[in-house]
Amino acid sequence: MAQGHMFAGPSAVWFRTSHPLLMGQTPSAYQRVAVAADSGNGISAILDLSTHVFVNSDLTINLLRKPVGEWVCLDARTHLSSHGGGLAESALYDEKGLIGRATQS
Repeated sequence: MAQGHMFAGPSAVWFRTSHPLLMGQTPSAYQRVAVAADSGNGISAILDLSTHVFVNSDLTINLLRKPVGEWVCLDARTHLSSHGGGLAESALYDEKGLIGRATQS
Protein backbone atom coordinates (compact mmCIF):
# COMPACT_ATOMS: atom_id res chain seq x y z
CA MET A 1 0.00 0.00 0.00
CA ALA A 2 1.46 3.32 -1.04
CA GLN A 3 -1.21 5.63 0.44
CA GLY A 4 -4.74 5.59 1.87
CA HIS A 5 -6.80 2.52 2.74
CA MET A 6 -7.98 0.06 0.11
CA PHE A 7 -11.77 -0.18 -0.35
CA ALA A 8 -12.26 2.95 1.77
CA GLY A 9 -11.75 5.94 -0.52
CA PRO A 10 -8.72 7.35 -2.29
CA SER A 11 -5.88 4.83 -2.43
CA ALA A 12 -2.54 4.40 -4.11
CA VAL A 13 -1.27 0.86 -4.67
CA TRP A 14 1.70 -0.63 -6.54
CA PHE A 15 0.80 -3.65 -8.73
CA ARG A 16 2.91 -6.35 -10.33
CA THR A 17 1.50 -9.25 -12.30
CA SER A 18 2.66 -12.51 -10.74
CA HIS A 19 1.09 -14.84 -13.31
CA PRO A 20 0.99 -14.69 -17.11
CA LEU A 21 -2.29 -13.74 -18.78
CA LEU A 22 -1.60 -16.52 -21.31
CA MET A 23 0.23 -19.67 -20.30
CA GLY A 24 3.89 -19.45 -21.23
CA GLN A 25 3.84 -15.78 -22.25
CA THR A 26 5.28 -12.88 -20.31
CA PRO A 27 2.78 -9.98 -20.02
CA SER A 28 3.71 -6.94 -22.12
CA ALA A 29 4.13 -3.50 -20.57
CA TYR A 30 0.70 -2.53 -21.88
CA GLN A 31 -0.94 -5.68 -20.49
CA ARG A 32 0.55 -4.99 -17.05
CA VAL A 33 -0.87 -1.46 -17.11
CA ALA A 34 -4.31 -2.71 -18.19
CA VAL A 35 -4.45 -5.23 -15.32
CA ALA A 36 -3.60 -2.52 -12.80
CA ALA A 37 -5.87 0.13 -14.37
CA ASP A 38 -8.86 -2.21 -14.20
CA SER A 39 -8.56 -2.18 -10.39
CA GLY A 40 -9.14 1.55 -9.84
CA ASN A 41 -12.85 1.29 -9.03
CA GLY A 42 -12.19 -1.47 -6.50
CA ILE A 43 -9.29 -0.06 -4.55
CA SER A 44 -10.92 3.38 -4.25
CA ALA A 45 -14.48 2.16 -3.55
CA ILE A 46 -16.37 4.45 -1.18
CA LEU A 47 -19.56 2.41 -0.81
CA ASP A 48 -19.86 -0.52 1.60
CA LEU A 49 -18.99 -3.59 -0.47
CA SER A 50 -21.23 -5.78 1.71
CA THR A 51 -24.33 -3.82 0.63
CA HIS A 52 -23.37 -2.44 -2.80
CA VAL A 53 -22.12 -4.14 -5.92
CA PHE A 54 -20.76 -2.55 -9.05
CA VAL A 55 -19.25 -3.48 -12.35
CA ASN A 56 -17.19 -1.05 -14.33
CA SER A 57 -18.90 -0.96 -17.71
CA ASP A 58 -15.91 0.59 -19.40
CA LEU A 59 -12.22 1.21 -18.96
CA THR A 60 -10.36 3.98 -20.75
CA ILE A 61 -6.57 4.12 -20.52
CA ASN A 62 -4.59 7.08 -21.86
CA LEU A 63 -0.82 6.75 -21.81
CA LEU A 64 1.86 9.40 -22.26
CA ARG A 65 4.59 6.84 -23.01
CA LYS A 66 5.39 3.15 -22.91
CA PRO A 67 5.63 1.90 -19.30
CA VAL A 68 8.95 0.59 -18.01
CA GLY A 69 9.61 -2.04 -15.35
CA GLU A 70 7.34 -4.66 -13.81
CA TRP A 71 5.56 -2.42 -11.30
CA VAL A 72 2.62 -0.07 -11.99
CA CYS A 73 1.24 2.33 -9.38
CA LEU A 74 -2.43 3.25 -9.39
CA ASP A 75 -3.47 6.38 -7.48
CA ALA A 76 -7.27 6.05 -7.61
CA ARG A 77 -10.30 8.03 -6.50
CA THR A 78 -14.03 7.36 -6.86
CA HIS A 79 -16.65 10.07 -7.40
CA LEU A 80 -20.40 9.41 -7.05
CA SER A 81 -23.37 11.35 -8.37
CA SER A 82 -26.75 11.71 -6.68
CA HIS A 83 -28.31 9.96 -9.71
CA GLY A 84 -26.66 6.56 -9.26
CA GLY A 85 -23.61 7.07 -11.45
CA GLY A 86 -19.98 6.91 -10.51
CA LEU A 87 -16.55 7.56 -11.93
CA ALA A 88 -13.26 6.08 -10.82
CA GLU A 89 -10.21 7.96 -12.02
CA SER A 90 -6.64 6.80 -11.61
CA ALA A 91 -3.24 8.32 -12.20
CA LEU A 92 -0.84 5.64 -13.48
CA TYR A 93 2.87 5.58 -12.62
CA ASP A 94 5.90 3.40 -13.25
CA GLU A 95 9.37 3.60 -11.73
CA LYS A 96 10.17 6.72 -13.79
CA GLY A 97 6.99 8.69 -13.00
CA LEU A 98 3.58 9.45 -14.48
CA ILE A 99 2.64 7.32 -17.48
CA GLY A 100 -1.03 8.22 -17.89
CA ARG A 101 -4.57 8.10 -16.58
CA ALA A 102 -7.43 5.63 -16.50
CA THR A 103 -11.17 6.10 -15.98
CA GLN A 104 -14.04 3.73 -15.29
CA SER A 105 -17.74 4.61 -15.16
